Amino acid sequence: MSKIKKALPKTIVVELGEEKFEIQKLPLGKYAELMLALKNMPTSVVSELQSLDTKNEEAMIQAIFGLFGQAWGQVLDIIAIGSGIDKDRIENDPTIGLDGGVELFLAIYEVNNLEKVVSQVKNAFNRPKK
Repeated sequence: MSKIKKALPKTIVVELGEEKFEIQKLPLGKYAELMLALKNMPTSVVSELQSLDTKNEEAMIQAIFGLFGQAWGQVLDIIAIGSGIDKDRIENDPTIGLDGGVELFLAIYEVNNLEKVVSQVKNAFNRPKK
């Protein structure tokens, strides 16, 4: 019998200028939107996202810049879905900027355990068909 761990709510507060954004674990319905945004990313970007090492800051920054460069529209979608901030604002508000966008993305990635989610989805698609 497998053990099921109770999911505890987790949040990260991102401060951008004088504004604070509380990034929370997404409800299942929002995960569906997030998965669609991930599905629309190039395969190479998803592979890189899956192997993102949040403990190696230098490698993480390089991966994030590559991700932003290759899949900007999807990154904006992920940040908007994960933060609740309007996509147009994320793209055009200079107080958010690239540094704030990276910070928001990483908070969403961590709080929602996207590394594990992407890995599980990838494994599900790679299973042999019956």
